[in-house]
Amino acid sequence: MSKAHTIAQVKEFCNNLFSTPDYEEVHEAISGDEQDFTIGNVRFIHADVIDSVLAEEIGSDTYTLGCFTAWAIADATGWPPEVIEAAQEGDAHQKLGEAMTKEHIEKLAEIYSSSDGYGHHFNNYDGEELEFGKYHVFDNH
Repeated sequence: MSKAHTIAQVKEFCNNLFSTPDYEEVHEAISGDEQDFTIGNVRFIHADVIDSVLAEEIGSDTYTLGCFTAWAIADATGWPPEVIEAAQEGDAHQKLGEAMTKEHIEKLAEIYSSSDGYGHHFNNYDGEELEFGKYHVFDNH
């Protein structure tokens, strides 16, 4: 979203959400160029930073990193899928995640979002993702 969005446009958008966040707070956050914020149960993440936010969040849990599908980890790392599958079958999820570099995690985040979208990660209620201007919006009612 840009600063060109009026408070009336923000109000209309917010009033059509299930959680109906305070539209004045949302307008203030957007006008202040906040990149990642939550008001009520609604999270707004600017398109310019959503990939880095996703990579940071999935990278913060090395066990879960190692639980991604073998093909996704293989695509992100270049490691043979058979090795990844064997590690996962041996319950070495934590070790797989720990072995991934920042570049691997960023690539895995890209694969994840292109495969499942952003809603699956950021909206733990129903996986839905909305857009409002340049913001991805997740209503976690």
